Amino acid sequence: MNTNYDYILDNPINKNVLDCCGGGTEIYLVGGYIRDLLLKKDCYDKDYAVVGESAIELARKAADKLESYFIVLDEELDIARVILRDKKNTLDFAKCTKNNITDDLNRRDYTVNSLALKIGEHKAELIDPFNGLEDLNNKTIKAVSEFNLKDDPLRILRGFRIAAQLDFDIEESTVKLLEKHKSLIREVANERIHIELIKLFQAKRSVRILKLMQETGFLYEIFPDLNAQEKVPPSSYHHLYLIEHSFEVVRQIEKLAESLPEWIGEKLEHEASMGIKYYPLLKIAALLHDYGKPETWNIQNDGRHRFLKHEEVGAYKAEDLLKDLKFTKNAVKYIFQMIRYHLYPNQLIKTDEYLLKRFEKNAKEFDFTQSVSLKALSRMFRRIDKYTPDLIMIAMADRLSTQGPEITPLRMNYDLKVLEWFLNRYKEFMPQVQDVPELLDGKEIMKVLGIEPGPVIGDIKTELKEMQLSGEVNNKEEAIEFVKNFYKQLAETQ
Repeated sequence: MNTNYDYILDNPINKNVLDCCGGGTEIYLVGGYIRDLLLKKDCYDKDYAVVGESAIELARKAADKLESYFIVLDEELDIARVILRDKKNTLDFAKCTKNNITDDLNRRDYTVNSLALKIGEHKAELIDPFNGLEDLNNKTIKAVSEFNLKDDPLRILRGFRIAAQLDFDIEESTVKLLEKHKSLIREVANERIHIELIKLFQAKRSVRILKLMQETGFLYEIFPDLNAQEKVPPSSYHHLYLIEHSFEVVRQIEKLAESLPEWIGEKLEHEASMGIKYYPLLKIAALLHDYGKPETWNIQNDGRHRFLKHEEVGAYKAEDLLKDLKFTKNAVKYIFQMIRYHLYPNQLIKTDEYLLKRFEKNAKEFDFTQSVSLKALSRMFRRIDKYTPDLIMIAMADRLSTQGPEITPLRMNYDLKVLEWFLNRYKEFMPQVQDVPELLDGKEIMKVLGIEPGPVIGDIKTELKEMQLSGEVNNKEEAIEFVKNFYKQLAETQ
């Protein structure tokens, strides 16, 4: 790793900050920014530790010089933030603990975060009192001290999160400390836990660390009801204990995100809420997709395991948990929908011996329109709407993670190919929905049927649109005929 750090002085932001320093002021770049810089990762959030003048006053001068936004974060502790106009770069300024950089680094969480670069007009000097650079080179997360973890227990979760983000190992003695003090996370505000969780699940490879969190018991401090999944054993459909199955579904989501068509990966990078992408939310949904199974678990007389309505029970349990963890309304709604309907795509697939044999004989030429009711498929597309690809990913990951003795390789391959076809069909289908003409509006339907306004009008319009999409209704005359027959069937079932 390069030991000459003078290149940091070429950064225009650092140059401008240096220009603002008063006489006798020492300024250090510290923490995660230095870690990511040394790892050659993109880093936009700079943390400056200040010795000498007030950190708040230095931040104010830097904000003026950079024509940026200035916020006082903690007047008593002398901490301020500058947000650049590009809304990408954020600069935090904080007074050094005891006005001394060594004391400041001594209070940090992990050695890879206890690095500092003293920046001067002509030279940048690395400060590394805890051999953080060596741990960085060895890809190891090591606690600075037990006291620091207890002082702010969020650091326990942060250790797991950093290990996931960087794909590092956590040193054995540090793992023991994280396990020893795991219950202290209950003292931390849920808003702070929520932010760290999002970052953990945003990592491309989270499962290895999730399993370590399970082994230490820390996972159950945050997701307490997952503990019961350890008691649900393999069955005719499942080759893994339920908790291992949940981990495997997350792992399969990670693999699918890289192997499925690019447009799906791009969609997962869109924001569900301010600064929160769909990708980590989908992985959280994957972890919790069977959250309702333990309490709906029933072993029947024939030995089969049943989990009646587990998707519904699990969705509401997860909703309560995520609300407590201060997830946004959009995030909660999204995860709820993924859990509530995770069985939906697979339930649409027709699987009889005739279809399986035809697929086995010539998979390349197989007509997948035989494998599903197109009307039922279009109904799912409309019901789940823009989240349909995400739901199909959950269904694919669930199928890949369910390989009990009753799931043959042929059945596995068939189901996955049908689900892939669903994805392609969805991409073709959605633009068509916008282009379908309205053959009858609400007033015309009421006139045809001689009825008053009510919810049934919306139901009829939905069914009519689906019939148009399936090609069974193509003009106004056919639409009128369909509406009459559909309403008659509704009346007969009342």
